Amino acid sequence: MPLRINHLAVWVAAIAYWIFGSIWYGFIFGGAWLSLIGKTVPSATVTTYIVSFILGLILAYATAVALSRRPEDLTVQQGISFALFMGIALYATQTLNQALYESRPIALWLIDAGYVVIGFAIIGAIVGGWKPRRAAVTPPTTTTTMP
Repeated sequence: MPLRINHLAVWVAAIAYWIFGSIWYGFIFGGAWLSLIGKTVPSATVTTYIVSFILGLILAYATAVALSRRPEDLTVQQGISFALFMGIALYATQTLNQALYESRPIALWLIDAGYVVIGFAIIGAIVGGWKPRRAAVTPPTTTTTMP
């Protein structure tokens, strides 16, 4: 069965994920995050922002591929459920394991993992819930001939 990916939804989801990241790390947890990583000002370059967006785009496409395997999975609820499950079960657990071994602050892990899990859910909601607009189908016209 060929995959049916809504590419516009994927791009919008990636943009939303990237914007959410700037809000999460800028306005919501900016000060705490900078303090926990030992900095006073952000030091990201343009390249960092571009690569960050590309990585979010990859995550959005991977989500679309996973959800498109079964058309009944293309709902907002299923997209969020999938993302929360994968984000917590795969990402959060393993990054917590790394944080524990590296003796990094749990607060830093909570900020970083929270961004990915919630951002992943945003991607899942957009990719899962956005139905592509179908072209209007006009019924065929019938011609009748008079005998």
